[in-house]
Amino acid sequence: MVTHTLRRRMSALATVLGLGVALPFALGATPASAQAQIDITKTHSGSFPRGGQGVYRITVSNPGDQTTADGTVMQDTIQTGGVTFVTGTVIDSDVNVSCSFEGNDRVNCESEPLGPGESYTLTFTVNVAEDAPCTVDNYAVALVPGSIGDSVHDPTTITGGTCGGDDGDGDGGPLSILPVNLNGVIPMFNNITTNNNIHSPGASNVSRQDFGLNAP
Repeated sequence: MVTHTLRRRMSALATVLGLGVALPFALGATPASAQAQIDITKTHSGSFPRGGQGVYRITVSNPGDQTTADGTVMQDTIQTGGVTFVTGTVIDSDVNVSCSFEGNDRVNCESEPLGPGESYTLTFTVNVAEDAPCTVDNYAVALVPGSIGDSVHDPTTITGGTCGGDDGDGDGGPLSILPVNLNGVIPMFNNITTNNNIHSPGASNVSRQDFGLNAP
């Protein structure tokens, strides 16, 4: 009798557990861990010379396991004067993307919804003025309105003239803190980067932050 009762209880428990696992999928519920995400990265190579050009590269992706509820909106803004957008190119994309320039210091882009693992990559060429500041901050944000988003700062070192990276003699040569210029002997000194407040010529710093938006 004890054995029979135990078997019946175990059978009932198995039925309850089975329903607990099967019902959410049968009703179309989404596991709490499944969600879309937005990630944005922004980089540039080296420093930008005064009177020259530079290129920024931006990638927006969905590393989550669900498709975004809507298309993404990406905005790239140069927050310091002296650098202006010239052209933009979509170099790789899993979805349709359209961009437009807003003045000379901002780019707005919109894309279709991003599926799991999907992304798009853009490059933007900028002109650097002869009197551009020695450091320019570039800020980019990508989001799904009312839902999720991500942002990134990409400070950029400007060289030439009175800016670091030029020794002031007009030849564009790097500065040396010693009486004898040791560049080439110890080239690593010109590539050390400590944080977003200190920039060495030819180096760059990138910082980022994630945030969530509350639906209106």
